[in-house]
Amino acid sequence: MRPSEALGGSRANPAKKREIEDNSRKIGALFAKLNSGDISKNAADKLVQLCQALDNGDFGTALAIQVQLTTSEWDECNFWLATLKRMIKTRQNVRLS
Repeated sequence: MRPSEALGGSRANPAKKREIEDNSRKIGALFAKLNSGDISKNAADKLVQLCQALDNGDFGTALAIQVQLTTSEWDECNFWLATLKRMIKTRQNVRLS
């Protein structure tokens, strides 16, 4: 199942569609920064750790790393951090169901 389908995709209500589009735009900005190398080593390292935690199903650690990014890299990461947190929570909820 694709993430947009898990969130309702084309069947989603207008508010949910806006949220999906906003999430996509913000995560797209993160990927653009990663692809261009326009992200600090500390933030990049934390994102790798966060992905490893998600791969291991360790959502508590993933959320703790997201909080660390909030406190240590806010100026650099604030545009996409809330979206990242929502995606972690969504992945956690999908896994539980």
